Amino acid sequence: MKIELIGFPMFYGCDRPGVEHGPDKLRENGLVEILKKHNEEVEDFGNIDVMSVDTDRKYASHKSMKYLDEVVDGNLKLAQAVEKSLKAGNLPFVVGGDHSLGLGSMAGVKAASEEEYAVIWIDAHADLNVTESSPSGNIHGMPLGASTGLGDEALTSLYVKGQKVKPENIYIIGLRSVDEGEEVIIREHGINIWRMTDIRERGMDTVIHELLEMLGDSGIGKIHLSYDIDSLDIRLVPGTGTPVEDGLEFEESKALVKAIISTGKVGSIDFVEFNPVIDKDDITLNSSLTMLEAFSEALGNVK
Repeated sequence: MKIELIGFPMFYGCDRPGVEHGPDKLRENGLVEILKKHNEEVEDFGNIDVMSVDTDRKYASHKSMKYLDEVVDGNLKLAQAVEKSLKAGNLPFVVGGDHSLGLGSMAGVKAASEEEYAVIWIDAHADLNVTESSPSGNIHGMPLGASTGLGDEALTSLYVKGQKVKPENIYIIGLRSVDEGEEVIIREHGINIWRMTDIRERGMDTVIHELLEMLGDSGIGKIHLSYDIDSLDIRLVPGTGTPVEDGLEFEESKALVKAIISTGKVGSIDFVEFNPVIDKDDITLNSSLTMLEAFSEALGNVK
């Protein structure tokens, strides 16, 4: 399967400039070569065109959600690119940029096929906020909530009207920073979660076993894998917008990614929230490259 690399150079979802430089910084440091090392067919489709707007206009299109028009516009373009990639039989590998790009990725997956799919969200955060529950107004904390059909219509109807993924088909791993409103959504909608406390108490091997068993029992045939680098421990990723202590170690993260991809069901991937502007001594750059190597190797081993 050909990998199509798609850059999404946007910071509007997190309201912290710098992350928009992530895709090109990774390219400059061998991203395409890393993917080609283990995969015969890789094509770089460049970056999605993102609107430019002054930061003093962040509330111009909504009273509480920041940069709404710009986030929607970028994600509409991304959804179209993901849909096109999938319909061509390829694997879109979307590199951000902030996690608001999940809106476009999941909309594109939904548009490409009526088949139900699972979303595996490897992240310190739940990203299940709606407008009313978000303490920041940052849309990168809303893509999962919107994709289940919760929240503002501008997000829930993006590209494809209605629900993009069923809550019971969402699996969040590495969770350790959850807003009160998100906890309510998790409980009321039956979203599957493994917090870092679960991983520490029972071990990653057990979590992986539980995840794969649940995926098998669900009968779901395809997976969208969305990876936020803030799932890693804060000392490994100082250059990310919302780092959180007590995160995943490299070997845990690699084992998890390898296990998910080895199912052969992963059809689309996000890799998000690397901010080179706030990085320290290239620590986050090197951590990102380490994990991208793990993604590449795992994809290359899928027959």
